Amino acid sequence: MNRRQELTLGALGVLLAFGACEAVGRAGLVRRSYLPPASEVLARAVELAADRAFLDDVAVTLRAWALGLGLACAIAIPLGLLLGSVPVVDDAVRAVIEFLRPLPSVALIPLVSLLLGSGTGTEVALITYASVWPILFNTVYGLGETDPLAKDTLRAFGFGRLSILLRVELPATAPFIAAGLRISAATALILATATELLSGFGQGLGIFIARAQLATDGTRDVLAGVVWAGMLGLVINGVLVWGERRAFPWRAGTRRAARGESADDKVST
Repeated sequence: MNRRQELTLGALGVLLAFGACEAVGRAGLVRRSYLPPASEVLARAVELAADRAFLDDVAVTLRAWALGLGLACAIAIPLGLLLGSVPVVDDAVRAVIEFLRPLPSVALIPLVSLLLGSGTGTEVALITYASVWPILFNTVYGLGETDPLAKDTLRAFGFGRLSILLRVELPATAPFIAAGLRISAATALILATATELLSGFGQGLGIFIARAQLATDGTRDVLAGVVWAGMLGLVINGVLVWGERRAFPWRAGTRRAARGESADDKVST
């Protein structure tokens, strides 16, 4: 399946979902105060694009998202390289990592709020915590998939451990890190919105949704805020996928080959 077909099918799926929501809202199967027609929600979402206060809320959420994701990368990539390169360290901390990893970030909101207070610090800390794990484990996995022949060849020519890491292991691991970053980007956006939503005060997209929940006939604003959150996630994922394809074009070719695409399909993209 080529790129054009993927986009066509994606657009068709969006239209079908929109049509189903519109039909349910118009048919009166659910009260409009609970589920307005999709066209009204979409119109409200478009109106919010001209609302300066709402855009400021979106900017606050994106700033916390970027800070948390950046900190997660700064922590997870070096730690993953260390764990993947030094088995003794991996064995020493594996139990701690496996204990911390399943803990839901949202459940840590009360504890982190007590330690850091309410506000951006708590939000960034929770985003960082949730975003670390996909990047960390993808980094470790990527190191494990590095071609041993390439490493042995450099050793035979007298290259040291650091040189092998920089010349072979890190470039080979980069696509895995990028995939982990893409997963973490979505997780970070979810945590940014959820933390704001549960805190109930301050600024952010989640705060906008929380306030709309308390307003009379605020369902349309709630759903419009959800649409914005979904669109932000879609744009972020699209940018990261585009970046992956440009940085690692051989990975896209491998995926096409795995799906049985022909050379003609590749040319058409």
